[in-house]
Order: sequence, then C-alpha cells, then structure tokens
Amino acid sequence: MNTFILQYARRHRLLFVAVWAAILATLVAVALPTYAAEQPTQVDALPFVNNFATARFKLLATLQSGDTKFVAYGGGEAVMPDRSSTWLGNDQSKDLIYVIQVGTTVYQRVGNGPWQRTDGAGGMDGLQFQPLSAQFNLIQTKANAILNFGNEMVSNVPTTRYQVWLSGDKALELAGNSLDTLPADVRDIISQVTYKYDFWIGTQDSFLHQQNVEIMVPEMNDVPNFNTNVLTTFYDINDPNISVNAPQ
Repeated sequence: MNTFILQYARRHRLLFVAVWAAILATLVAVALPTYAAEQPTQVDALPFVNNFATARFKLLATLQSGDTKFVAYGGGEAVMPDRSSTWLGNDQSKDLIYVIQVGTTVYQRVGNGPWQRTDGAGGMDGLQFQPLSAQFNLIQTKANAILNFGNEMVSNVPTTRYQVWLSGDKALELAGNSLDTLPADVRDIISQVTYKYDFWIGTQDSFLHQQNVEIMVPEMNDVPNFNTNVLTTFYDINDPNISVNAPQ
C-alpha cells in the first residue's frame, strides 16, 4: 500500500510530507469499530500480544488535505513477518492495484498491466519485519501516552481497545537511521506530526484483531494541515491455507 500511495503523492506534491508520515505510521504488520461509552484510563504499558503466523485482512484508508480527499480500500493476506499480498481500489481510478511483498522485494501492477519489481523495500530499521510482540514493545517505549478504552467488539470478537499517542520526534527516534536520506526540512516537518494508534487486542486470545492509525499534520509554511486514517481488520488468523509467493 505504501508503494502505491507514495507514487500518488509524487503526482500531488502537497501530499509528499504526509505520505512519509504515513509510511512512518504503518509500523505494525497489515467492520468499523464500535466504541465503548466508558472513559479511557491511562496505563503504563500495552498488554501482551500473541504473534500470529498468517491472517487475512481488509483495510480502509482516507487521506485528506483541505478540499483534497483520497480514499482507498482493499484487502489481502499476510504471512508474518515479511510477506503480504494486497489488492487496492481507490476513488481516483477504476483500475485495481495489486501489491505483493516478499521480504524486502515488492511487486506491483495496475489492472492487468505487467508486474513491476522494486528491491530494498522496508525501512524503520527493519521494525516492520519483527514479530508483533517486538513491535509493540518498541512502540510503547517511545509512547507519549497509552490509554485503555475498555472492552469493545470487533465483528463478533471480544477485544480491549488501547490507544497510543506518539509525537513526531519520538517517531523519528523509532525510525533510527532509516530516514537519514530525507531532506532536513522534511524531517523537521515530520517531527511536528502527531500519530494516534488504536489497537483492538482479543480478550481471550491476545491477538491483534484490528488497528487504526491516524496521522495529524499541522499547517506549516507551504504545507496545509493534513489528516489520514488507515483502518485494518484481521480475520482468519493462523489459517494454514494462507500463503504468499512472488508472482510468476
């Protein structure tokens, strides 16, 4: 998904900085939530999360800046920690986008077009290729705040929703050296971005069943304020029939 959005952003220059923020935000692997009425309580850490081997997912992404709005939707399959197959539709084109990631190699095609291969994908110093439990441990060490919103249902699965707030400077610390090639002014803008993660963790199985990432970019210089949301819902967790391979 990041590969496609990045290409879109290059054609719409105002979205460039926000797209790098989105890439930073999608640290954790790949039905709208029902929110609880109770008030959240601040906690010191995220709970234990089980690592799953495979899962299917559906996603909905919205990127908005002023009067410009971009909506993408899709789904796919993941084989943890570094394989995924995703299809994406959007409100800007009738063609579907297909993306397959195998390790640090990404294959992408538009509609029935040829597959394009890109090597060296990844970033975040390999964080996205670590088990979910390791990713959670790293994120919470940089969190500005962690909130517990109580029990909520995701589809028919009982979960507890946790919310993590992360400032831009903390996100850059988490990225390590992987974003050193970005211009200094872009890094400065990213440092002012606010990230909000919502994680729905199963109360009975401790799996991550759903996540929502919201990125808030304030207005600064020639960059307008920008908000994006990426909602991902996981299902068929640990289905042994799920596999992801490079296209032939």
